[in-house]
Amino acid sequence: MTTAVITGISGQQQTAIAEAFRDAGWTVRGTSRRPGPNVAAAALETGDGLAEVFRGASVVVFTLPQDHRQGVVPRMAANVARAAADAGAGRIVLNTAGRIERGSPLAVYAALAAAADTVLAGPVPAVVLEPTVFMDNLLAPWSLPGILSGTLAYPAARDTRIAWLSHRSLAAAAVAAATADVAGRSIAIGGPEALSGTELAEAVGAHLGRPVGYAEVPLAGFAAGLNAAFGPPAGDRIAELYAHLAAHPDALADGAAGMADLGVAPESFAAFVARNAWSAAS
Repeated sequence: MTTAVITGISGQQQTAIAEAFRDAGWTVRGTSRRPGPNVAAAALETGDGLAEVFRGASVVVFTLPQDHRQGVVPRMAANVARAAADAGAGRIVLNTAGRIERGSPLAVYAALAAAADTVLAGPVPAVVLEPTVFMDNLLAPWSLPGILSGTLAYPAARDTRIAWLSHRSLAAAAVAAATADVAGRSIAIGGPEALSGTELAEAVGAHLGRPVGYAEVPLAGFAAGLNAAFGPPAGDRIAELYAHLAAHPDALADGAAGMADLGVAPESFAAFVARNAWSAAS
């Protein structure tokens, strides 16, 4: 019997990943701060309880959390790698939840790179998935009301092209990475097309049957809002990623080749738009 253990299983990305493994016929267990049926309490930051949860796992799928405290994310990765080895897990799939720019002086990229390198260097065969930006973010409470009012706002220039990826496609990539002959690799993944902000807004507007414009969110205000919601330095660190994107507008324009290596056809933005309600209750 193939068993997948999903860390932080209640998160949005992790929920989609767990569902995809179940649909593929896997037994799924998870970790969470709120234990329940097939979900155990375990601490990524200390490693407490991880080995017990990982025991018998064919694959451990570890999604990096948004934690910007110095050294915390690499420490979590080391704890997962150690616990997976102690438990005899068959493979680790690390979802970095964002692209890595190796050699960048930015602290957020250094933390992601350190986490990926730790997992890949460990004794358990590992695959790292580096996604672009998630389509599902547009349905979040901080995005959807504006879209329904006629403005899709995002902290990127309107002509910057991004290969947006849905959680559903990320999940399909994670399932594929669990068994494909890609161990030891860090794979950039993204959607099938690189779309500008204007094209995103037009696609949503066409679905809604009314005009939707695009507005670039100033990074200073973007950072301040995230700091207020999640505490500093989260907003500052995430804003740094978009400042990097402004200086390197092609940084998130790819990913289809990585999906092809996994044998996964990513969902198009048009398909994503069509299968969602785009209402206040979404």
